[in-house]
Amino acid sequence: MATIITRTNPKTGKTERPYRDKQGHFVLGDPAFGSELHHRKNAVLTTEYDEALRLVRKGFSIRMSAGDGTPPSLISAGKLTLTEVDAPSAGDIPAEGPQTPFSRDDVMHDLRKALVAEAAMIAHWGSYEAAEAFLGFPSSNDAGEPYDDADPSQVDLSRFRATPLIEASYDWAFQTGKPEAFRPESWDDLGSLMDGASAGTISTMSPMGNPESPLRVTIVTAFARWKFEFETWLPLSVRELAYLAQMNEVAARNALAKSGIKGRGGIENDVARSWLAERQKFVPTRTELLPLNS
Repeated sequence: MATIITRTNPKTGKTERPYRDKQGHFVLGDPAFGSELHHRKNAVLTTEYDEALRLVRKGFSIRMSAGDGTPPSLISAGKLTLTEVDAPSAGDIPAEGPQTPFSRDDVMHDLRKALVAEAAMIAHWGSYEAAEAFLGFPSSNDAGEPYDDADPSQVDLSRFRATPLIEASYDWAFQTGKPEAFRPESWDDLGSLMDGASAGTISTMSPMGNPESPLRVTIVTAFARWKFEFETWLPLSVRELAYLAQMNEVAARNALAKSGIKGRGGIENDVARSWLAERQKFVPTRTELLPLNS
């Protein structure tokens, strides 16, 4: 059995369910704060549905949403309906975690393809032996060009220093998993990887050469977030804002223009911060990871 929390909006008739904020938290109000329980500084946050349900049963309010784009509202426990069901339907219990544009598996598959492309370049400019030593397995005898028929799933990612770096970059870029693993030295290492990575060969192209690939988007989003939070004196480009807002660059440029913001020459950090706060898919950086003076 599972317990679902709902409320029927008296004005619209729509069914509302517990709302998760951009960092995946349920937002609750402690009745001990009285008329100030709705203030953000007094909010009780949890990513666990069972914990949110426990607090609601103790009389806590919780932010609810119909999922139609209207702002969520803090609803008192007495106005909520708790229903026991054998199996919750999709959407009854909001999915965990912040929004990400693609999965970690997508990124790691891209990394495998990038490593294959790197091996192909080593075979072209060095030797087949050097390429095998790098990648861990030889090119097929049937390949027209080195590694052009290689299966990326054969690549053992545990052999490569790039693997934990890309995993940390994904978590930092999209504020999921363990973003604290992305450290100052990660910034330098990631820059070296970007500068040294090969675009591959004509027959074995690397995702590093595709600006829309999950691997490339992850890396540039990680860079953009680091700059946004730790190099606040530097203006951000429209492209960097687009990555942070999980939008394409044309859509971001149009949205900026509608807000009266000119992208030429870059956007100052405080302006960018206000604009991003209004983007539906922007995930704020976890507060415990920010500089002390932020």
